[in-house]
Amino acid sequence: MAMKDISFLLLLTGFLYLAQAQSPPAAYLRTPTQRQLDWFRTEYYAFLHFGPNTFTDEEWGRSQSTPDVFNPTGLDTDQWAKAFVDIGMKGMILTAKHHDGMCLWNTSTTTYKVGNGNWAKQRAAKGLDFDVVRMLAASAKKYGLRFGVYLSPWDIHRDPAMSKSQLKGTIFDEPQIFGTAAYNDLYTSQLTELVTMKLADGSAVNLYEVWLDGASGSSTSMQFNFTRFRDVLRTHQPGAVMWGDNGPDVRYIGNENGIASTTNWHTINLTPDQPLGSGSLPGTGVRDGKNFVPAEANSRLRPGWFWHANEKPTSGSDLFSRWLQGPGRSAPMLLDVPPNKMGLIGQDDIAALSDFKRLREGFLNRTLITPGLQISASSVRSGANATAYGPSRAIDGSVDTYWTMDDSQMTGSVEVDLGKNCAVDGVIVQEHIALGQRIGGWTFDAMVSGSWKTVVTGTSLGYKRVEKLSSAVQTSRVRLRITQSNAVPLVQNIQVLGVSV
Repeated sequence: MAMKDISFLLLLTGFLYLAQAQSPPAAYLRTPTQRQLDWFRTEYYAFLHFGPNTFTDEEWGRSQSTPDVFNPTGLDTDQWAKAFVDIGMKGMILTAKHHDGMCLWNTSTTTYKVGNGNWAKQRAAKGLDFDVVRMLAASAKKYGLRFGVYLSPWDIHRDPAMSKSQLKGTIFDEPQIFGTAAYNDLYTSQLTELVTMKLADGSAVNLYEVWLDGASGSSTSMQFNFTRFRDVLRTHQPGAVMWGDNGPDVRYIGNENGIASTTNWHTINLTPDQPLGSGSLPGTGVRDGKNFVPAEANSRLRPGWFWHANEKPTSGSDLFSRWLQGPGRSAPMLLDVPPNKMGLIGQDDIAALSDFKRLREGFLNRTLITPGLQISASSVRSGANATAYGPSRAIDGSVDTYWTMDDSQMTGSVEVDLGKNCAVDGVIVQEHIALGQRIGGWTFDAMVSGSWKTVVTGTSLGYKRVEKLSSAVQTSRVRLRITQSNAVPLVQNIQVLGVSV
């Protein structure tokens, strides 16, 4: 064989080895869908409990008032959307139908809808829209917010076990089919109307989340056809996640206070058709579970879900604490902000949310790690360099890159030189969950007086961990250590918060 042929083979072998050595890690067990990744990145969004309960001072709508009770004389969905954009939210979810059964859109499935009330008739006479769902969807599009709907599976209006004396002899006295297969047909039709809704200009309404609340206060037994509901959603809104106690896309966190467990796995073993697990399962999840179903941290701005005149919003500092225990523990924050009887977000609510924004942004907008800083790692994936899987990938700000090592390595560290002495009081770390949640132990260290001092110790990592230190530590060097992982760890982002000193 000629020397040039040997040289060519050696060169080709080198290229093949390098290509193989720099191949990306394989996905680990269960991984998120694109719709779930997009949902994670929404992070903070509004829940809007609005309907007849707003006017009857109820939470579950047992009074079964006629649609005339719904009378938001100052309704302005643009005001809602603008308020949410101003305070830093990225989306909003409306109760299109709560447990009371009254629909806020102009459905063809029931007479029990706001369109049959005096408020809607007066608007229609003036040529104004009265379809609240469509109005809010248009406002979401106008202000660049993601839009979702809540459609209650339990329906008091159709439930034979619930009294409806005020509706006797009216057009709203409808067949009591809740508890039968016919109700699944009705619910499927309502869901189909929502997921195929179009705006006044003919453009499609795009949904990012659909909530199927599991609550019920009835003795009526009902077997919901969640598989059928899921198929409708997947057919018409493939980019939308479906919330349920057990998923299939997003799960109940185990409380209504917006508090995630300190250990929060994005997987569970239950399927959407199985009973909700007991104990701490909803909050913690199950490590290496069979289904990727992350938790959502839902809570209320006010004591009730619906607006009540005698209630006040919680403080901005309380919301900030919840945020650290929700999104700060890898559980996006769904915060209920109920419109008042006028159909507006109240100024006292906006003031509390604005104070929360001030505290949150005041904490976050003090990043100390920038892409140009000196960074090193205990190990890097064989053959890799700064443009592939090197430690610089953990501080480049991209959601698609990460630092990692060879597949056989489950522990390792990354060290960053801040280039100056700083007072650090916050830490943010993200795992590259697109390829699965792997990390089960990590610490964050700061160099203090020539020695490493551990300032944060964690278990599960996941989408994002935000830690606020009890007191600032002065340092010029920081280090992330992965102390346990079930597969080679993938670190997507490292950040510290604080000020130069």
